[in-house]
Amino acid sequence: MFRRIAILLSIAGLALAGYVVATAQPPTPAPPPAQPPSSNPYARGIVAIGLVEPATRAVDVAAPEPGRVVEVFVEVNDRVKKGDPLFRLDAIPVESELLRARAAEAQASAEVARLEAWPRPEDFPPVEAEVEESSQRLADAEDRLASLEKAGVAGGASETELQRARFSVSTLRATLINAQARLARLKSGSWDQDLLVARAALAARQADSRAIEMRLDRYTVRAPIDGTVLKRNIEPGESAAGGGAPSPGPQGESDAPLVLGDLSAIHVRALIDEEDAPLLRLGAHATGRVRGPFKTSVPLEMLRIEPMARPKNQITGGSTELIDTRVIEVVLLARPEPGGPTLYPGQVVDVFIDAGDAVPPTPPAPTPPSAASR
Repeated sequence: MFRRIAILLSIAGLALAGYVVATAQPPTPAPPPAQPPSSNPYARGIVAIGLVEPATRAVDVAAPEPGRVVEVFVEVNDRVKKGDPLFRLDAIPVESELLRARAAEAQASAEVARLEAWPRPEDFPPVEAEVEESSQRLADAEDRLASLEKAGVAGGASETELQRARFSVSTLRATLINAQARLARLKSGSWDQDLLVARAALAARQADSRAIEMRLDRYTVRAPIDGTVLKRNIEPGESAAGGGAPSPGPQGESDAPLVLGDLSAIHVRALIDEEDAPLLRLGAHATGRVRGPFKTSVPLEMLRIEPMARPKNQITGGSTELIDTRVIEVVLLARPEPGGPTLYPGQVVDVFIDAGDAVPPTPPAPTPPSAASR
């Protein structure tokens, strides 16, 4: 009995000691926020997240087809003009195709030149001599036939001799006609249809060479706009994926070989929740607030309200983000004051848009019941 009472007293003592320790420790105060929260400067305003972007938005420059990069011509912050080379892919296979195409083009060009220059001056004397010889032989055969016909009348030539003489004249006359035709063909030059076929073949070879040259030129990727190199994701020796739009990285950043943008003006793309869309007014006053320890403000000028809503993808644009609501995109021009904060493309700022003059839509008046319904 005594032992049981001692155990109970011990348990009670431990519980009392724990209570005393717990209640004696003063409560830990909540730490103050690292930075004061942004406050809306307007009495009635829209609050949204804004993404800083160049005037042309960020342009992802991709390779036209997959290949190994052999040379990169630009660095980050370089200014480029439209058409300036940015990087070059390995084009040895295409260059070999171009060599073969140019050889075929040269062969077709030589064939056209040969037909245009035909016949050679040296081709005329042999054919002219053949015509003259055939003419003389025919004249001699005709004289002999005439002599035999006279002798035959007097009975001095047989019918067989006359037949042979006539056959010889016919053969020599055909030989003369053939020689004369060959000479006329030489004098007329190449046949027009042969020239047409040769020139068409040359045009086809030239088109092949031009097509390969155009493809080869695509292996040097050029700037599509005037702007500044914002990001470089490629080095010589690395492989560049070709084709369509580059896929975003795990944090929404572009993995395109190069990213360009026009920094002559800085825009802020505000993502307005669809719940606040009725408060939007074109030309409303707006202010951007740069996140950080100083909470500096940047005046914003509304440029346009884009008419198509899209799913709400806050920062990364990834498919894992919630899209249970939609946003209206408003593009604003940043006008930082001298000595004000520097805005960088891709940076997030808080955007405040004045909605003080927004008037709620007036509901339509109820339609009185018609007499028929009464």
